[in-house]
Amino acid sequence: MTESHLPKTQVVIIGSGIGGCIAALALAPYYSVTLIDKDAEPQNKVGESLAPAAIRILKQLSLQHLLSDPRHIVSQGTLSYWGSDEPTLIDNLKNPDGFGWHLDRAYFEKQLREACHKANIHCIWPAQLVNSAKTPQGWKITYQHDSKAYQLMSDIVIDASGRHCVFARQQGVARHQFDKLMSIGFTANLNITKNVAVISHTDDSWWYSAPLHQNDLNAGVYQQKRIFSWYAEPHIIKAAQIHTPQALLQRAQHVTGLGALISQLDHSSAALHPMLAANSSKLESCSGNAWFAIGDSAISFDPLSSQGMFNAMASAMQLSELLINNGLNHTDNRVIYQQQVDKIWQSYLAHRALYYKMVS
Repeated sequence: MTESHLPKTQVVIIGSGIGGCIAALALAPYYSVTLIDKDAEPQNKVGESLAPAAIRILKQLSLQHLLSDPRHIVSQGTLSYWGSDEPTLIDNLKNPDGFGWHLDRAYFEKQLREACHKANIHCIWPAQLVNSAKTPQGWKITYQHDSKAYQLMSDIVIDASGRHCVFARQQGVARHQFDKLMSIGFTANLNITKNVAVISHTDDSWWYSAPLHQNDLNAGVYQQKRIFSWYAEPHIIKAAQIHTPQALLQRAQHVTGLGALISQLDHSSAALHPMLAANSSKLESCSGNAWFAIGDSAISFDPLSSQGMFNAMASAMQLSELLINNGLNHTDNRVIYQQQVDKIWQSYLAHRALYYKMVS
């Protein structure tokens, strides 16, 4: 089929995670949008919190009600043992946006997908991006869906596929790793109801614990489910030979600030989670010839910053506002967006360096 006879959309977004859906919802009133994702359902992800400022973005899109769902836990703050045996309470009592949230991440992404359906956005999943080629008529996108190959044309492409940045990699764009941080963790049921996260630093690593949605707990037996995540260089985690949740649990019980939580924990409920990348990284270029990368596709943050989900939303809105105000094909879009991402990245690196200096 010739390019002139292929289905046409103005914007293709690769990835229907938080950033992809926010961009689709922001752009849909102005442009035809097609949203493609490789997963039929959002994948389960645990641990990271959503910053209070996210409510501003959700209000812009009339989606603030999504956070009222009981699956999302209001964050009462963080007890930080960062560089000290005495805790510091980091709360949001004075924050004009209020408290943050410990999201049921998969459910939140499902809510956003449903919002995209209601907005009549063309959603295709599960669908795997096969190939992308720039032509005089726009981007020719080839994807596989239901074991068949399909093609469509688009004016621009937004890569929202996360750290894998599948579209950008097809364009030959390199990704620079700032560090090698990895995480491994376990979830378990506890006999407490504290909606406070805990951060604690050790000699060569750090730990994070936070409450999770407890839909799988037995009423009256356990009061809370929590994630306990260990962050370290990969060689440190591998040398520890963590093959069972009990092995990681034993290590956690000796960490400052986690002992009280561990003492209330049902050891038989502990479930190990696999190693995951948690490093800081950045695409060499986050924009190109009629394409842009947002969220983790563009830059990924150390989870210590608790800014990953918010950055996905914020970068989606920044790009969307640029495309709405200037038009999809404005020659300055590429440069302006790259400058925005670079500014955020440099600010992040400076704050990260200061924070780690406190424990060096």
